[in-house]
Amino acid sequence: MTSMLRSFTRGSSSARGAAFLNRVSNGRSTASNIRPAGRLMSTQSGDDTKPPSALATLHLEDGSKFTGRSFGCHESTTGEVVFTTGMVGYPEALTDPSYQGQIITLTTPMVGNYGVPDRKKLDKFGLPANFESYKIHASGLIVQDYSHHYSHWNASSSLGDWLKEEGIPGLCDIDTRMLTKKIRTKGAMVGRIEVDLNAPPPSSWENPNMRHLVAEVSITEPKVYGKGNPTKIMGVDCGMKYNMIRLLVDRGCELTVVPWDHPFAADMHKFDGVFLSNGPGDPTYCKETIEQLKQAISVPES
Repeated sequence: MTSMLRSFTRGSSSARGAAFLNRVSNGRSTASNIRPAGRLMSTQSGDDTKPPSALATLHLEDGSKFTGRSFGCHESTTGEVVFTTGMVGYPEALTDPSYQGQIITLTTPMVGNYGVPDRKKLDKFGLPANFESYKIHASGLIVQDYSHHYSHWNASSSLGDWLKEEGIPGLCDIDTRMLTKKIRTKGAMVGRIEVDLNAPPPSSWENPNMRHLVAEVSITEPKVYGKGNPTKIMGVDCGMKYNMIRLLVDRGCELTVVPWDHPFAADMHKFDGVFLSNGPGDPTYCKETIEQLKQAISVPES
């Protein structure tokens, strides 16, 4: 059989390497062939303050259960168990108000390897630069393989330490493929992360969708972003993500964000348009929003 490997002359490679080192040591290298040190990107690496070891169990309302290791806040919690298929973006997903009251299952196998950005860094609008809201809205996080060691230029801490900081449980070493197939077949189910391994399965379930989740996440007072921009938009906050604000303002909008129950129909003549964000839970709880929208649609064009 004819060899498909290309041979290399070791001596010529070594000579080229030596010549390069000589040029550097003799000071003949210039900015055109050596990148300035100030342009190099620093990588931030670290580990959890304490690697996960304690066990916890996920109980589902259909009677099934999954046991794994607790890597977040070691406390029990209840929520609607859902899944998301995003490969990256757990800082954005966890802070998305749409996940209020839900336990998120991440389908990507390894999670946590790029850590979590700085929570104190703000963007030009005064909003947390790397997140979709000011806190974690999910009730819990479930993953298959959790990397307690992280490495990324934008990282400031591990995922596990961030969950502990926010009081949110995390569970790893779970067969998320099986769990996702179960949810996909039966639909989202209420579940409980239980840290007491001797505790019996719950006899009753607290369904977060029985709460007014939109009222829990909406702002309480109007706020204006991009003041002075030519296009005037009213945004009704039913669980608005910060990136919605950023994108609208960057495109020339003066965005007035109002609470979910704001009487916006009476102010329609002051704006070029109205924007209703998505949000968590059952939309039928938003009776005031629905009524205001009916009135706004029925107003004749001037």
